[in-house]
Amino acid sequence: MNGVRLGVVLASEEYSAQELVRQGVEAERQGLDVTWGSDHFHPWFDTGAHGVFIWSVLSSVGALTSRIVMGTSVTCPLFRYPPPVVAQAFATMQSLYPGRVFLGVGTGEALNEVPCGFSWPPYRERLERLEEAVFMIRLLWQGRQTSYRGKYYSLNKARLYDPPPLQIPIHIASNGVRGARLAGMLADAFMTLPVDDLSVYTQKLFPALDKGACEVGRRGEDVEKSLLIHVGFHEHDREEALKSLLPWRGTLLPIFFDLNIYDPKYIEMHGNRVSERLLEEVFLVATEADEVVKYLEKYLRLGFRHVAFSVSGDPMGFIKMLGTKVLPYLREEYGQPSTPYAGSYTGEHLAKYMELRGIKREH
Repeated sequence: MNGVRLGVVLASEEYSAQELVRQGVEAERQGLDVTWGSDHFHPWFDTGAHGVFIWSVLSSVGALTSRIVMGTSVTCPLFRYPPPVVAQAFATMQSLYPGRVFLGVGTGEALNEVPCGFSWPPYRERLERLEEAVFMIRLLWQGRQTSYRGKYYSLNKARLYDPPPLQIPIHIASNGVRGARLAGMLADAFMTLPVDDLSVYTQKLFPALDKGACEVGRRGEDVEKSLLIHVGFHEHDREEALKSLLPWRGTLLPIFFDLNIYDPKYIEMHGNRVSERLLEEVFLVATEADEVVKYLEKYLRLGFRHVAFSVSGDPMGFIKMLGTKVLPYLREEYGQPSTPYAGSYTGEHLAKYMELRGIKREH
């Protein structure tokens, strides 16, 4: 898999819709490859937060650009977005911007689903739901009338009359072994986060990814590895770069990802107890391009080839720095990524998955 796709995350929790569109347009102007959109109903903090509907932002960015790839990091297709609606929405976006769209999915967080009236089941059920949802989305994208009876969802002679003109890559996001295996079985890419101990990837996550891929007759190396990096950036001022990350301290408390906690004020209150030292250990704090390249390289050496930065502090300055200083180095070292953006998952893989799970398609 040649080339590195490099871009930024349009953080729906941190910036207004207008500002996010400006960031996406600037990313293309600076030569970047991708914009990911964080898909939230509630933000991770309350003070100064936003709650932008990211699908609208991505579509606006698409209309104002001609090349950059757009996707979510991540959409939860389990509750407030049922799988058929997700399938229809992204099929339409791919029709508008062919070869420039991907769908990032995950098991979600309570802060997005519970406020919308849904219960919050344990992770095991959410992972089962995610598997079923991704399978349904792939069925619908084939454009044929389909009925399906699953454990959690069903389709009754459903058909997308405007299926995507090109295959839409699916990224399954996870930090765990079970999610990595699912990505190997059903996704074009495995999306994850940085960790201090790189053996977590080589000894746990990547072997699970390979196992899932082999189960449906593909190679683990054909599953793209994508990474979301959160960075605090301020040129020449490390203290300001670090301070910009303070609102995100609640995300460093793993309990908020699993429990039925959904009030941004409550998350912020507990996040305020997290030390700045821990912020520096978990997030990237940068003031210049060399720090970013050094941080990136350790993940690129592991095989990550699709990377986006969620930027606190000075996002426009960071985008310019990526385009003028980091991207030229990556192009020289790793080459140009292929276009249009298409995944490796095929109808044969889906058929093998159905055989593995004992699923018979109804028409």
